[in-house]
Amino acid sequence: MDLNRIYKNPGLEARRLEFMRQLRGEQALREANQASRSVQRQIQQGFERYDKSKTAPLSKWIAECALKLDANERSKFRALLTALGRRGSKVLSERKLVIGLSHLARFWPRWLREPTFFDAHSYNASRQFGELARFLLARWPVPKCFDDAWGGRATDAHREWFIHIGSGGNLRTAEGLPFPLTKMMSHHAMHAPDDVSVIQALRWGQVRALGGSERLARAVIDSALREAQTDEPFWVTVLHFFAANPMLDPRQVGPTVDWIRNQRFVAEPHYVENGVVRGGGVPQPNLSMKGRTAESVLRQVELWHRQLNRESKGKTTGWPSCGIAGFERIEGPEGAQKIIRIDEIVTSAELLQEGRTLRHCVASYARSCAQGVVAIFSLKVDGGGGFDRRLTIEIDLRSKRVVQARGRFNAMPQPVDERYLRGWASQRGLIVAVFY
Repeated sequence: MDLNRIYKNPGLEARRLEFMRQLRGEQALREANQASRSVQRQIQQGFERYDKSKTAPLSKWIAECALKLDANERSKFRALLTALGRRGSKVLSERKLVIGLSHLARFWPRWLREPTFFDAHSYNASRQFGELARFLLARWPVPKCFDDAWGGRATDAHREWFIHIGSGGNLRTAEGLPFPLTKMMSHHAMHAPDDVSVIQALRWGQVRALGGSERLARAVIDSALREAQTDEPFWVTVLHFFAANPMLDPRQVGPTVDWIRNQRFVAEPHYVENGVVRGGGVPQPNLSMKGRTAESVLRQVELWHRQLNRESKGKTTGWPSCGIAGFERIEGPEGAQKIIRIDEIVTSAELLQEGRTLRHCVASYARSCAQGVVAIFSLKVDGGGGFDRRLTIEIDLRSKRVVQARGRFNAMPQPVDERYLRGWASQRGLIVAVFY
């Protein structure tokens, strides 16, 4: 039978089409088997010595993770990889998820089921990973936001919270919480949005239980309070203040939190004036929210911003580079090309200029930059009229995480700018937070 010929005889044409379907099915099966064997070879190679320059990314990721595991953990890690590889899981296509598998392997004594019997229901890689974590460690539902516990920036305490909830425990009774939760706070934390981190979920629960709206809760978890803070009891009074002022513009939450942190917790940088070393103290170590009105606080925040903008060039301070390289890219055809750059800001004068141009308060980060806590980068685009500042990027140097990116007037990143940001972060091995 000529497979390339269309027969007028219905019987022959039906036989030809059926034969073609069989051939396509056999070809698909062969390709699937080849892909499975390829993945299994990469898994094997990841646990052996290999030439890094000639090895597939999966093998490199596996090797990096295996070095941090003991013999039993490596065996369980391999079992997870093998089970997912046989099913062609997309989990193995993302480095962060492979790292998450290594964390799951470290908790193998707590597994409730063997990975051999795992069967994913979703086609999305991240959702498949979440299903696997629950299959191995949970008898009860665990909110999706707690999947962040298996990420690179999370700690074993976060993973214990995942297991605690999955075993039927109440979140408020989990060990090692950064601040105590009431029943209502625990309830709201368990209903936090899917796109937040574990600590952000706890903070969300705090704000909602104190009477704050979802808009306020989102503004709080997008501020510096996205992470656990020194003196958490004090920050509860700040959250009470925000909740008690529902007409406060949520866009003022971030600047207000920055002002409070700098006034109560951040020491001023040292500088030399007339041969004498000055500075180094905390401006208001006993700052309290008691008796303050929203209007008085906003006046103080505005005055602080003005003071930052009035800083003379003679008091400019600088700090060493954080060591994370910048980025430069040329796009577009000749005659319509543009240059995209991401550069680190290493002086207070540059921070001041960045804040003045984009109309936000990044100048307040000078102390944190000087102390090596954060690094600030600027994304700029030159289309022929000079570099235009588009985005200010904050990196938490302890976790190597891009925790904030803001445009003019604290606007969220435009899609094209976020694409540049994520491309650069991927090259530098940085984790990027969800900005929305």
